[in-house]
Amino acid sequence: MPQHRTMSASTALAHRPAPEPAAPPADDWSSPEAGWAEPLYPPTKIDVVAQVLAGVGVPKAELLAGTGVDGGRLQDADYRTSTAQLYAVLRRAVQLHHGPGLGRRIGTRLRVTAYGLYGYALLSAPTMRAAMERATRFHALANPLVPIRGVVGTDSVAWQFPARHELLLPELDDRLYRVLIELQMTTHHTLSQDVMGTWCHPAFVGLSWPRPAESGEVDAWAACFGVAASFAQPRCELSYPAAWLERTPQLANVITAAQTSRECARLLGSLEGGASLARRVYRELMHTPGRFPGIESIAATLGMTSRTLRRRLQAEGTSYADMLTRVRRALAEDYLRGTRMSVDDIAAALAFSDGRSFRQAFARWTGCSPSEFRRAPACAG
Repeated sequence: MPQHRTMSASTALAHRPAPEPAAPPADDWSSPEAGWAEPLYPPTKIDVVAQVLAGVGVPKAELLAGTGVDGGRLQDADYRTSTAQLYAVLRRAVQLHHGPGLGRRIGTRLRVTAYGLYGYALLSAPTMRAAMERATRFHALANPLVPIRGVVGTDSVAWQFPARHELLLPELDDRLYRVLIELQMTTHHTLSQDVMGTWCHPAFVGLSWPRPAESGEVDAWAACFGVAASFAQPRCELSYPAAWLERTPQLANVITAAQTSRECARLLGSLEGGASLARRVYRELMHTPGRFPGIESIAATLGMTSRTLRRRLQAEGTSYADMLTRVRRALAEDYLRGTRMSVDDIAAALAFSDGRSFRQAFARWTGCSPSEFRRAPACAG
């Protein structure tokens, strides 16, 4: 498996904060109702999901049932949908599509022109390195559900994708997780070929889940990426030769690159600028679970003093301590629900001094012990 040394960048978690009037934060920001009403995006991805499901005989109305998405407006340039709705549609798709390869089918249809200015910023980049940096910096414009991380090594460069326990998404079972990662990896491959050319195949495709029993599914991965996938790996990733970073995309244009970069930066600022401050703090705390930045560090990141940050959080009915507690609780519940980590390991991952202090805090948050929650998650208060 390729070895890497330096992380170049990472995006925020896919459930981004939502612009709304100042108010106390909801108890569960990972739920669509609590935190995903905004920002809004064109329904491009939902339209592609609907096309793929229609191809296997699932009517659009059945796919969109209960999601709040207007099936008659999926190709309306003025229509907007939320990230919560995209996730709800994908959950429905996984329930209705019983065969393998759903994520690959969707990802191969998401071409670079489906991403508006974000797509053209990638197309016009002067080098593959610049395209990679833009993909990371402006990823929030693509309505992503899965965060991405670019890692540059001595001989290779890789896109790495999160483990299941790192995605705090509601009702995320193992099958849905695999579809999301498969979709994100295939989309990366499709966009890489759109930007660089059809010659651009990864040197390594790593998947964290076991090798499928069906040989046809193994062959399908190889056919999609142009290289055999390696299963049961420590992480999911796509790796390329580092020497390719200085290669020129097939439609590179310096002037267009500068224009699209400025416009994407403006759109990104608009997307994030309306978010409540509490949700922006929550996002910063979620960037590096286990190494939670202090209030001074977060204030500097947000361009204000810690005193101002405290005052503005208080005006929104919360505090840094409250935010840290919310993050720790959300991560603790997800680790207990989605991993086999011991209580002591979870305590260490959440920066508790020992397992005993974590158990006490968890009981205070939920009204039950970690072991009781692991047996019956519904016990939490």
